[in-house]
Amino acid sequence: MKRKKLAFIIPSLKAGGAERVVSTLTNQLILDFDIVIVVLYACKPFYHLNPEIQVVFCKETYNSTPSFFQSIANHLALKNTCKKVILKEKADIIIGFTTIANIYSVLIAKQIKVPSIISERIHPQFGSISNFWVKVRKIIYPKTNALVIQTKEIKDFFTKYVQEEKVKIINNPLAEELVAQRNIQTIKSNHIICVGRLTEQKNQELLIRAFANIKRGDWKLLLIGEGNKKEAYKQLVDDLKINDSVVFIGNVKDVSAYYNSAKIFVLPSNYEGFPNALIEAMYFGLSCIATNCPSGPSEIINDGENGFLIPVKDQLTLEQKLSTLINNNNLQTQFSKKAMRSTKPFEAPSIANTWKELISKFL
Repeated sequence: MKRKKLAFIIPSLKAGGAERVVSTLTNQLILDFDIVIVVLYACKPFYHLNPEIQVVFCKETYNSTPSFFQSIANHLALKNTCKKVILKEKADIIIGFTTIANIYSVLIAKQIKVPSIISERIHPQFGSISNFWVKVRKIIYPKTNALVIQTKEIKDFFTKYVQEEKVKIINNPLAEELVAQRNIQTIKSNHIICVGRLTEQKNQELLIRAFANIKRGDWKLLLIGEGNKKEAYKQLVDDLKINDSVVFIGNVKDVSAYYNSAKIFVLPSNYEGFPNALIEAMYFGLSCIATNCPSGPSEIINDGENGFLIPVKDQLTLEQKLSTLINNNNLQTQFSKKAMRSTKPFEAPSIANTWKELISKFL
């Protein structure tokens, strides 16, 4: 029997949460389907992709400051390029990731009469899209066959205008190459790590300030990721005179070495869609502290059982919880064991199976 073909649409395949999920998911789904990933802007894929997966780029560069009319013209041209690729590839279903790609996916699917599944990756109340696209989303999303989100809170947001039976909660998968690197025998260092883009959203400033205020001893804070706040954070570390204790690691393709050797992980975000790094850290058995931000952490951490949840932007509580963990090896061990157990359901084959069932419903 001829294998069905899936066409994914995503803006980029650089380092990032949505990009990691698409890479992990397609690496699993290629066992059952032919796959083409239609990428809006050319880039070198950051995560490993099975060589059987076809990748097609639509446009060389992204114009970040177009006028409104230029922007609309760009989007129409891009959407038409995606449509040509998908028609040429004879895709049986279109799967969009992130808002703009989702809107393209639904429009193209309607035009060429195939089903579409779309997937939001961040809490929609905090996304960076303009009011124009928020309005377009309200009109277009109800026309999809299914909308995949990660948390109940995000589901509640979308069911205000998308039929409830179309909205499906599917968690993000753990990347298989990462899972394979877990080594619980690794000797642990007194390291606190934070993995994520250095941006306002991720709010590493909260963590830097809290870390500066506690009795640190020989503990080090490792910030893994790049972002537009990097220079400001470096200056802050300088001002707080904690240069000896804070290391800026940058983007890392394989984070497993840091997950294996660190003891504590902190997610200081103001908001999330579903925090991949938190699941990864818990899967590797780190003692985790996360802000109870919208959305995700409260569905992963049971406060005081397998990690700590703290209020968003609450520096004092973060200082207290960091000090508690640093000084309590037994609690670190308890959190570690329970965190590993509670994140087993996020393994890629299990999540990919749920996606496969959903995709198969429309083929």
